[in-house]
Amino acid sequence: MQGRKPVPTALRIARGNPRKHTISREEPVPPPAVDLAVPALLESDADARRAWDDTAPMLQRLGVFTTADRDALILYCVTFARWQQAERELRTKGSVVAYRKGSKAPIVSPYVAIANQLAAQCRALLTEFGLTPVSRTRLHVPKDDGSDQKDKFFGARPRSKPA
Repeated sequence: MQGRKPVPTALRIARGNPRKHTISREEPVPPPAVDLAVPALLESDADARRAWDDTAPMLQRLGVFTTADRDALILYCVTFARWQQAERELRTKGSVVAYRKGSKAPIVSPYVAIANQLAAQCRALLTEFGLTPVSRTRLHVPKDDGSDQKDKFFGARPRSKPA
């Protein structure tokens, strides 16, 4: 499929709609995530578990994390953990593995390519969640005007003055 990816309705509303494009009211809205426990898949990897513990609560506070996003966040945590492991290998072994015989041309460590690919994947996932500086600038969160939460829920309107 060519062209731009469709923007989710919630993201379109958060960014604003200056061109007054039609906003879909039929898009499914998943319930917010309430279970922030580390998934079983991440339990055995300390780096992935730490990434979950750092990211999941922050996304929930931002109102971005829903039950439908759980797998995407797991994917981010696994990818981030692998990137950290590749970076550790680069720090201990270096980015050059050896030199070719009879030449001064270096043989680059395969961890360089692995780390670069994983970093690109992490960046793409962070952008999906609005966690990069540029993706955050596209979000516009309405300020709380201090009105009562019950009024917001029940749709209370300002009372008219008595005649």
